[in-house]
Amino acid sequence: MYKPILSALLAALPAGFLPAQCPAVLNCPQGNPLICDISGNDPVFWNEAPYTWSQVLETADLYEGTADLTIKILKCGGSQVNVSYVLLLDLDNDNLHETAVSSLAFPPPGIVYANNAFNQGYTGGDQLEFDKRPVPDTARFGFALEISTLLDTTFASVRWNSGSQNVLARLPEGRHRIIWRIEQSGIVKYCDYSFRVKDCQVPDISCETGVNISIAPGGAATLAFVQALEMVEDNTTPYNLLQLSMRKSGDGSGFPLLNGAPVTQLVYHCDDLGPHEVELWAKDRLGNVKSCETSIEVSDAAGNCLTQPVVCAHPYWSDTTTIQDVRFKMLWVDTAQKLITLILPATPDECADLNSLPPAASFSIVAEKDTSPLNGVSTFDLVLISRHILGVEVFNAPWKWIAADVNKSGTITTFDVLELRKLILGIYNKFPSNTSWRFFDANCVLPNNPLTGYCPSEQTFVTMPLWNYPPLILFKAVKTGDVNGNAHPDLVAPAGTDLRSGSVPLVLPDILLKAGVTTDIPIQIAESGDWLGFQFEIFVDPQQVVIEEVMPGVWPGFDENSVAFSDAGLLTASWFSGLPQAITTGNNLLVVRLKARRDVLLSDVLHLSPQRIQPEMYDSDKTVRPLSLRFAPRTGQTGTAMIFPPQPNPTGAGISIPLHLTQSEIVAIELADVSGNLLFREEKRMGEGGYLIEVPAETFRHSGVYIWRVQAGEAVRSGRAIRF
Repeated sequence: MYKPILSALLAALPAGFLPAQCPAVLNCPQGNPLICDISGNDPVFWNEAPYTWSQVLETADLYEGTADLTIKILKCGGSQVNVSYVLLLDLDNDNLHETAVSSLAFPPPGIVYANNAFNQGYTGGDQLEFDKRPVPDTARFGFALEISTLLDTTFASVRWNSGSQNVLARLPEGRHRIIWRIEQSGIVKYCDYSFRVKDCQVPDISCETGVNISIAPGGAATLAFVQALEMVEDNTTPYNLLQLSMRKSGDGSGFPLLNGAPVTQLVYHCDDLGPHEVELWAKDRLGNVKSCETSIEVSDAAGNCLTQPVVCAHPYWSDTTTIQDVRFKMLWVDTAQKLITLILPATPDECADLNSLPPAASFSIVAEKDTSPLNGVSTFDLVLISRHILGVEVFNAPWKWIAADVNKSGTITTFDVLELRKLILGIYNKFPSNTSWRFFDANCVLPNNPLTGYCPSEQTFVTMPLWNYPPLILFKAVKTGDVNGNAHPDLVAPAGTDLRSGSVPLVLPDILLKAGVTTDIPIQIAESGDWLGFQFEIFVDPQQVVIEEVMPGVWPGFDENSVAFSDAGLLTASWFSGLPQAITTGNNLLVVRLKARRDVLLSDVLHLSPQRIQPEMYDSDKTVRPLSLRFAPRTGQTGTAMIFPPQPNPTGAGISIPLHLTQSEIVAIELADVSGNLLFREEKRMGEGGYLIEVPAETFRHSGVYIWRVQAGEAVRSGRAIRF
């Protein structure tokens, strides 16, 4: 009776399939399946610090999702099919499968063994209690292998077992891997694939109704996110980790961001009176988003829209940000032809009220701000201006030309770059020939090259009743020296950028400085690459150490004009290039000559000082990388070797290990697998200087974790290298 069914199964097989290819896995996934779960989190499962850790949610309580890991196997003939699996879990979300569950030796109920994946036969490891329900040990869930058969098809499934009951396993969030082994009559097949368990439940958000906001003095009404929110919650992400944002309906799509940040308030003006639709958005840490929409009413109960106009200033790169601490002046000529100046009163939102009119037929309004010249200015701006001058990357917005004209000469030249660098180095405390901000009539459209055109810096009006003027008299402004538009209109802060990656260490030897002795301290970078520039400021305690001299290293274009230092112990450096420069480790960035007043350890008296400028470096992709200090371990006053981590790591080929020697040493490099089998060893004498020690790609025989070790004289360093 089964022959017709069996014939149908065989007919469904791919063309050319032969019984000799049995056993065959009929549903081994291609790619990396996503197990999308919406069931919610239970704290009694997968909550065992320090072995479990969700980097996204910053908690040891991992979200768990129901995972149906089942394969279908077509066997040949009547011989038995043997199936087993190894489930490889990444419980701390570091992209390394450190925990293994083997169906050939299941752990006790409620238990897995963490950090056993690299052990022979998956033995050993640390006991991890993944099921913490208040039940007897025999009632806890344990991993199981469920086998069932229909005709010639065998079904094998990963299950949880409690007593005689098998249920779908609930696996923790993260990227995991399973290896199925199928054997029949001496023929062995494998099904090996990675998968991800992810919470796909969107946040629950609802909007408040009947919200009314009223225009305040100054002609603006602000709607805060919480005013329009009724409730918001998520099944896994705590409230304090949810991203909340809002927008005026119809102003865009997707999760609202302004300059890369969520929008927490909306501003309405007198010309916005009446009803408006508003969208509220919530995003959990896994990227699931949900929105709601509501209607609000903008009213003018106090009649503020019927009073005086408001004068404001916005930067060219933002239509909603108000520049603070601006002085707005009204100018007119009296009957005696004398110029009269009146400062307009400021409003709470950093604008000004035009609340009176002069006894003249006409008047002008100007805006002024000449404070915080470093706001928005960094060496990254020098890179961008240099690339514009070289024609590599010409400015794409007219206001950038004005910002780059630091000396206000009407041209953009290397002299502007040098003047700006003096400000960064602290040689200047303000722009000698310019103000920190320049303002223009917002109604004037800048030409493509504004240095060849003209936009007035003042706005002139005929004197008439106040209600006849526009409710908003607006200026647009440029921050001098800031060509990437990251100046904070309301903040005195060192310039930095929003786009940042991993830090680049500056490496110094951590040596003991002897009282009265002058010592040269080399500073190097720990990462080779193609660089466009950097800046940093180092503080050396002047009560304990004196900076006697700073000597530039071998970097192209880095000279004595790139550094400045003072008796107060501040050493400032700024280097830039319009084109990427290839720099390798082992080359001195600079050498600082120090004289100690008393015996001190270098790391106790020297540190980065980010108060004035941010310590940062720029790679060839114009990504801003923070700079950090790394003091190399001391192995004595002479014979010091500095051994740095391998790069790249993880790698798809070989690795290079940076090394710096201060004297000739015998250097040995070894690579072993996690079982301790030596795969590569090389030993040779090397002279003073910097090197990149190569471990060839063919040494890494397959994907996995390897152990590297370098010995140079008495200095020894080792670590893990991952081949993907």
